[in-house]
Amino acid sequence: MPDLQAPGFKHFTIAPQVVGDLTSARGEYDSIRGKIVSDWRVVKGEFILNLTIPANTTATVSLPIANQDQVCENGKPMALAEGVKFLRVEPGRCVLEAGSGSYRFSGPLAR
Repeated sequence: MPDLQAPGFKHFTIAPQVVGDLTSARGEYDSIRGKIVSDWRVVKGEFILNLTIPANTTATVSLPIANQDQVCENGKPMALAEGVKFLRVEPGRCVLEAGSGSYRFSGPLAR
């Protein structure tokens, strides 16, 4: 979803919603700044999000993972990920900010 405070998709939000028996979803959007891709799935209780953020943009990413210490980016702890900054924990979600690039976030799906 676009950020009304940053027109032209300079900043946007990605917040996958796992509901019912839905186990995967993929979406692409050709923004004025480049292609935004969100591709997520749930496999054996693990949430996996492949995300592409165009050059010169940032995104707020809200993951359905309850514990920030369990969030990984490309198999490594989120704290070691370049271009990623932890923002806060919300009920059943971790919220972070990510700069341009391709990411693979994963962790146990919050229940």
